[in-house]
Amino acid sequence: MDGGRDIRANRNLMEYLNKNVTIFGLGKSGIASARKLASLGANVLASESKSTIELSLAEALKRIGAGIELGGHTSKSIESTDLIIVSPGVHLDIPVLEKAKAKGIPIISEIELAYQFFTKPIIAVTGTNGKTTTTTLIGKMLKAGRKKVAVAGNIGFPLVEVDDSDLDYIVAEISSYQLETIVNFKPWIGLILNIQPDHLERHHSMQEYIEQKARIFMNQTGDDYLIYNQDDTYVTEMIKKVKAKIIGFSKSHPEIITLPPEEIKIPGRHNLENALAAAQAAYLCGVGMETVAEVLRIFPGVEHRIEYVTTINGVDFYNDSKGTNPDSTLVAIETFTGRGMVLIMGGRDKGVSLDDLSKKVKETVKAVILIGEAAFKFEQSLREAGFDSIHHAGSMDEAVRKSFLLANENEIVLLSPACASFDMFANYEERGKAFKQACLNLK
Repeated sequence: MDGGRDIRANRNLMEYLNKNVTIFGLGKSGIASARKLASLGANVLASESKSTIELSLAEALKRIGAGIELGGHTSKSIESTDLIIVSPGVHLDIPVLEKAKAKGIPIISEIELAYQFFTKPIIAVTGTNGKTTTTTLIGKMLKAGRKKVAVAGNIGFPLVEVDDSDLDYIVAEISSYQLETIVNFKPWIGLILNIQPDHLERHHSMQEYIEQKARIFMNQTGDDYLIYNQDDTYVTEMIKKVKAKIIGFSKSHPEIITLPPEEIKIPGRHNLENALAAAQAAYLCGVGMETVAEVLRIFPGVEHRIEYVTTINGVDFYNDSKGTNPDSTLVAIETFTGRGMVLIMGGRDKGVSLDDLSKKVKETVKAVILIGEAAFKFEQSLREAGFDSIHHAGSMDEAVRKSFLLANENEIVLLSPACASFDMFANYEERGKAFKQACLNLK
């Protein structure tokens, strides 16, 4: 298949000329949206909750003629606006956005803005865990199959920065936050990897979280495809509403790839699922089975996901900073079953239960170092599970030093926080880099 059945003409670029657009949040996607809209002749106002921003960022916004509001999103920012672009980190229930909804002002995400300018097929990956690995794998498989590809979205760089004029496909990692405000966004191939409790501090219930994830296929038709996890009960229930052609994958049926699962380079049962999902997408794009198998033999995994860092005096250090929810941390722990483990956990709480994780820690982990805002909640849950080898640290450096002192030769130190990073770090990448630097400092 050439993937060409979803070709759309570019929207009239004059649509944004002289329009007033407010962008809420100055993360990567917000800045990219500001640049795109300014280039189209829009009058851009950037609204940021922080009271200060880097001088280089302020200068960049001034160069493109954008106005800046700092220190909170006020009603003034929407007084004369025609459109709002909301960054993933901005909650939709803040008062100014509720007021905007009441006034009928359109509110869209950066991926919806990007979609308006694409003419090539999109492969969009969502799910609770494994998105980055699967998205990266698909990109590598397509490139190995001599396809021209951009990999973007919630990974690498924003979707709105992609120019698809010389591409065959766009592969995008898509979060529930980004899906909340889509309107017409529609992938040719959608993938739902799994659903586990996550982001409940924002979505408030599992039902709402599932509904946001399901938006990935809400605009799909019979000309599109949805690849789904047959082993996940939440996912199998979700797909009953799908209009696209459905293609399942299951770790109990690994024969869709032409190599034994043990030859997949990245470890863990979850990565078998990620490999199967990526393979199905690659096959739909015309990539051969042997090409897919070769990528799986050599792909080492992504940074911050069960990433080997170093060995010090026989103790192996692993960075799983992307383990931002309990299920993800459970998977990381299971990857090292049978080895003595000191586990670093904690960060900003996501409002999900820690019961299953605490039971697994009791069964398999030697000691836990707790960091961040959620440390008390974690300690309470661990003690209720009968686990009491609990230590606290006020920084990543301290956590790594204490972990090393507790670990013996041939044991591992694993950072897998089961939490968001925003209490101590800008994002999980910064947290992972801080862990790796602390390990190197120790060495």
